[in-house]
Parts: sequence; structure tokens; C-alpha cells
Amino acid sequence: MKQYRMIQYGAGATGKFALRSILTHPQLELIGLGVHSDARVGVDAGAICRMPLTGVLASNDLPALLDLKADCVLFMPWDPYAGDVSDPTTHSGQLFETLCRFLESGKNVIASAPNSLVYAPHLGAFTMDRLEAACRNGGASFLYGGISPGFASDRLVLALTQCSARIDTIHVREIMNYANYGDRDTIMGLYGFGMEAGAFDPSGILESFQRGLGGSVAMIADALKVSLDRIQMEFDHALSPHNVEIAAGLVRKGTIAAEVIRAKGIVGGEPRIVAEHVTRIDDNAAPDWPQFGGDGKEGYQIEVRGAPAMKVDFELGAFGRNPMADAGWAVGGHLTNSVIGLCEAEQGVRTFMDLPLALAAHRMTV
Repeated sequence: MKQYRMIQYGAGATGKFALRSILTHPQLELIGLGVHSDARVGVDAGAICRMPLTGVLASNDLPALLDLKADCVLFMPWDPYAGDVSDPTTHSGQLFETLCRFLESGKNVIASAPNSLVYAPHLGAFTMDRLEAACRNGGASFLYGGISPGFASDRLVLALTQCSARIDTIHVREIMNYANYGDRDTIMGLYGFGMEAGAFDPSGILESFQRGLGGSVAMIADALKVSLDRIQMEFDHALSPHNVEIAAGLVRKGTIAAEVIRAKGIVGGEPRIVAEHVTRIDDNAAPDWPQFGGDGKEGYQIEVRGAPAMKVDFELGAFGRNPMADAGWAVGGHLTNSVIGLCEAEQGVRTFMDLPLALAAHRMTV
């Protein structure tokens, strides 16, 4: 079997699952690991993901990582903001330049960040030109992958439409509870949970989701050869019925405890492709909003109205497993299973529309 030499850049809450997926795949060989935490520099990759020692030590030496002769990089640094990658002063913009340097060094890149890159053509000419130039200079290819966006809100939707003879509308919905997320800057800053409704400006979160969730809508439209009038962003919120303590801090009664962020693909003045992010910090908040299952579960709902009419509920953490851990496994599995297809593809920016299905080869337990 052909072997593919791998670098992973980022080994945080999700990255550690991708590390395990690399180390357990017979065709992938880990040769480098980039980290941002000083505490992890010099730590064996196996120790980071609770696997046997590998001899590959974590490093924050970017030039040394760029010099390694690798086939592919899993680019997985922390980036919750989906910022403007064309702005080098933003966290997302700085990550974007690092990603392009990996491409220019001759390495294929599969990324789960910056989160803005869900569907690069959606971001306009600057981003596409920069990515294509980096791919061309390095003779490399680029792919974005994830779980939502990056799979549930786009790739899985497109797979369902293989059965469609007529499509009237598509509606995809992510339903989450953020009570256990401890990043205060994200939960109580970007999202505004725990803030007075009149004090929260949703423009930042709408801009972020316009790039990410809006990218999923744009990808679906392009794949289905649908010309969108525009992508319309909407925001709604609900207030907490009581005080509630979450991992990020105290959310007081009467402050924001639930949100819906919606990207509507408008065709002929009507919403035809709609993607929603429904999130709460308390399952008692906004009880009339969409729920997943009857016991506060998190998951994804896809509705395709037409012929045939289809509805799919996609649950991570099924059969009593930890949904947050399974989300990490899903991202890690998706990215590592995509490596061979991307490495064998023509150079340039690639999407789900021009790559083979990333099957879970060698993943069946024996």
C-alpha cells in the first residue's frame, strides 16, 4: 500500500481525535506535529492523544514544519470566529496566510480552519486567487472539511439529493447546547449569551455565519446549478426563564439564552435553500423552537421537499456515547479519510463536487 507522510498543525480539543485517526490508519504516517501551547512543545504526539509513543514530538517551529517533506497537512488550529481571511490583522487572516505557506511549500492541505473557508468560492476573488496561487506555486491541492459546516450542512445534503427528481426546498438545521463550552470570549462575547438583548449587537455573529453557514448554502446552490438572488442572514434570540450557571459563567434570568442564526438562499424572491444554527445554553430556553429528539439531544436535521420528499435526523453521540467526543471523532475521521483522495487529485482548490467519496477504508474493527 502507498504511504502518505502527514503533518498535523493544531492538536486541541478536536485535533487530538484527528491525531488518533492518523496513527491508526495503515496508509498514513505522522512525521510532524505543530502546536501553539508552550506546554505541549516537546511532548510526544502519542501522549497528546493517549496513544503509544510515536517518536514525533510536538513543535511550534513553523519554518521547520514547512521544511518537512510531507504529502499532506491536516490544518486544525483553533478558530471559532470565521473572520475575514483577506484581513491579515485578524486571527483568521493570520491562519489563512500560514495555511497558504504550507501549500506553497508543496504540501496538500485539508483544513478545518479558518472556518471561513467552508466554500472558498463564496468568499470572492481575493481568497480564491490567493489559494489558487499558493496551490500553483507548490503544486498542491486544498480542501476544507469538518462536521457542520463541512459535512452535515452541505456534503450530506448533496448526497441525499442524488435521489431527487425534483427539489422544491432544502432546509438543514444544526441544534446544539453550548452549556458545556468553557470559552467565555466565544460564548459570552461573540454569541452574546448572558447579555441583555438591547446591549448585544449581532452583526459580528451574522458576519461570521455568513461566511461559514452561508458558504454551505452557496455550495449546495452551485452543486445543484441554482442561481441565488442573494444569501439573506437572519438572527433571533430568546431569554432565559431563570438564572443558570454554565461552563462559561452565570447567565441571569432575562438575558440571552437561545439563538437562531439563519442563512437563506433566495431564488426568485423565495427562500429555497435554508441553513440554520439553533443553539441554547439551557434546554428550557425557547421550548417552542426546533428540538432534536425528546430529551435535549444535539444533532442535525435535513429536510428536502420535492420528489421524493426526504427527512433525515443525524445524531452524533448515539447509543449513549458522548456527543462532544463523537463530534471530534467525526471531524478527525472526515479529514483523515479525505487525505488519499486529495493527494491523488489535480492541484488547486478542491470541493466535494470534484473529489471521490471519502470512504472509511481500513476503519472496520477486526
